[in-house]
Amino acid sequence: MIGVLLIAQLAMVAHAADTVGACEPLDVSVAVSAPGSSLPRLVAPSFGPFDVMRSAVMPHVERDSRAVPSVTVEYRYVLVTDRVGEYTIPPFEARLGSAAARTAPLHVRVVPAPADATPTVITRARIGTLGRYDARLTAPETVYVGQQADYTVTVFLNAAVRNRLRRNPTFYPPDMQSMLAYDVPGAGSEQHAGGASSCFDALVYRRALFPLQAGRLVIPPAQLTYSLPSGASFFSHEVSHELQTDSAVIVAVDPPAAGRPAEFDGAVGRFRLETRVAAAGGRVGDPLTVTVRVTGTGNVKLLPRPHLDVPWATAVPSDERVHVDSGAAPIGGTKAFDWILTPRIAGELDVPPATYAYFDPATRRYETTRSSAASVRIAPGTLAALDTSRQEPPLAVRTFYDGQTGAPLSSHPVFWLALALVPLPALRARWRDRRRGRGIRAVTPIERVEAARTAATGPAGARMLRRAYVNALADRLGIEAEAFTTAGELRRTLRRAGVSVATAGDAEALLRALDAAAFSGAGAPAPDAGATAVALVRRIDGEALPRRELPFRFIALALMLAVGAGGTLHALQGATAADAFSGGVVAYQEHDFAGARDAFARVVAVAPRAADGWMNLGTVSWTMHDTVGAVLGWRRALGLQPLAGDARNRLGLVHGLRVSSPGYVPPIPVNALLLLMAACWLAASVAWHPSFARRRAWAHAWAGPLAGAAAVLGLGAIALGGRLAARDVAVVRTNTTLSTDPAFGADQGSTVVTGEMVRVLNQQGAWNRVRLDGGRQGWMPAMRLAPLDGSPASGLD
Repeated sequence: MIGVLLIAQLAMVAHAADTVGACEPLDVSVAVSAPGSSLPRLVAPSFGPFDVMRSAVMPHVERDSRAVPSVTVEYRYVLVTDRVGEYTIPPFEARLGSAAARTAPLHVRVVPAPADATPTVITRARIGTLGRYDARLTAPETVYVGQQADYTVTVFLNAAVRNRLRRNPTFYPPDMQSMLAYDVPGAGSEQHAGGASSCFDALVYRRALFPLQAGRLVIPPAQLTYSLPSGASFFSHEVSHELQTDSAVIVAVDPPAAGRPAEFDGAVGRFRLETRVAAAGGRVGDPLTVTVRVTGTGNVKLLPRPHLDVPWATAVPSDERVHVDSGAAPIGGTKAFDWILTPRIAGELDVPPATYAYFDPATRRYETTRSSAASVRIAPGTLAALDTSRQEPPLAVRTFYDGQTGAPLSSHPVFWLALALVPLPALRARWRDRRRGRGIRAVTPIERVEAARTAATGPAGARMLRRAYVNALADRLGIEAEAFTTAGELRRTLRRAGVSVATAGDAEALLRALDAAAFSGAGAPAPDAGATAVALVRRIDGEALPRRELPFRFIALALMLAVGAGGTLHALQGATAADAFSGGVVAYQEHDFAGARDAFARVVAVAPRAADGWMNLGTVSWTMHDTVGAVLGWRRALGLQPLAGDARNRLGLVHGLRVSSPGYVPPIPVNALLLLMAACWLAASVAWHPSFARRRAWAHAWAGPLAGAAAVLGLGAIALGGRLAARDVAVVRTNTTLSTDPAFGADQGSTVVTGEMVRVLNQQGAWNRVRLDGGRQGWMPAMRLAPLDGSPASGLD
């Protein structure tokens, strides 16, 4: 059959017997020949009403005398049906690039099975993932390293074999290299095999495989031996038979490098974590056991150890225990990892959540799971006898003073004034466009003077002319009109603005004449006063400097004096705080903790927004076993510097700073939100300006959303500022129990330990109603709370 193939082009042929008995195997072979070394792709037709009992592919690469490579592939199928009749198997199709070839259809006649049917045993081996198989699959199954692949061997026995077997066949599984295998329960005898249930019984052997390395992994053929009697007599001897399955191939690939977390250690599957502490409490120096359980689906035997970092104790890895649930589909189980913790500090402490990164082959993505934190109460104690001579080194302090952190932009009135002025140009332009649309034109100051010129008779006319004259000069010079009430002030102002001596003198003389006529009660302006005022205003407008060049040295001088005074005061405060900070660092390094604490307290008293001072004050308080002072200092430092990782980690030494905690600080600077809000507000104002909207048709539609975004960001910045300032947040001074009512002797509720942060909801006499994380809420005495937004010495006594 292979010899009839043409090597120079894509060609194929199919062959099968034209007559077969019902429930007897029908062998179908398809040969495909193609030039080159690439395997063609076979498209198999529908075999109904036949069932595919077995399929195999056998490729061959050959060269002819001219060293031109060609490939020949033979596909073999074993089909069976219990239905009698004449059937047609549609053509097979082979494709290689744009070339295609088809076979002729196969016509098969199925006749009734003879009474003495030949014993038939068919074996097949298949690879699939998550229980999915394709009977016509010819390409190897591709899985990730560590992903489960199902290896199934099925033995089909027809009725003739069933009736003559005296004992069960013997199955010899293959030797599987570079993979871990689990026997799957439930494999055994099945009374059906696809649609040929009346023809064959199926014996199934199944294993779950986990590749341990990348590459092409070949599973050798499995062997089956069985014996059949040579005759119908019970005493006839048996003849042994041996069958082999085809070899199976698995292609294992490593999980993708793109998006791989740094903490990924090779876990493949789907998992969840759980943290348990063996005891609810302990003492400093006494070891206790913490267990992290990894539960899920995957190769649990080879799961790596999770990451657990406990800052307040020494953690030493201990035992590992594995429970494999091989009855599940897919394979799963639980692996428990133990750590021995030796606490170094006392208090109500949290075992931080353990994290675990794994690759999920179902979604083809990396995931990270996290266990919940576990609380444990550590009582004061001593370290082991061999370590009594050692002293734990104190925590490090910040050695450089960076001064005070700038106040939020929201605390400066100039910031809000600037935001209020931003839309004024757009408002003015829209008002001007509206007046133009109504035919109304704004009257200029010079036109007001000309209008008052005709009414310049008597004291009332003199006052009207004077008011228009003074307002026109004030508008041109950019100063207030009241500045000209002092004699000679108008002349000096005009000279500073670049007006000639003669013009300045004439303007001053006219103003004094109008003053005399307006305020004498019986006087009247000169007959030509109106014309003179109009002429002087026009001369001054031509001689004076442009508005942008007008000198305002007195305003600049005042600003310089104010800035200089503020800078001098800030420098004096900074120098005092820097000296105290340096002294505190030296005292701390010399283990003079009391002196260091006093020095850092002076720093925060002089510079309340000095994050370095608050950070070191908390560290010194912690070294002196003052938990409340440590929390106050570190929390104030974190409120000033939300991105400070050392302050956030130090707070974790006392209690885990959860998102639900009243003292939680989002890692977002408030000025970032304010600047983003200002940018959105500015963009909305520009988009709303008529001149910009006329050039950009889309601009007007964006003005509203941008203004809305600015409002949302502004509200978020205000809420974030309140969170950073820790308003209505306090630290618990001593261990206490919440009461249901503000009175001694009331029913007791949850326990609150030293150093926890609470939110004060309201106050009634000497009692405060507080709320904590975890839904805890109740009353406690106000004297047991140290407010976070109080004076620098709050809670540090």
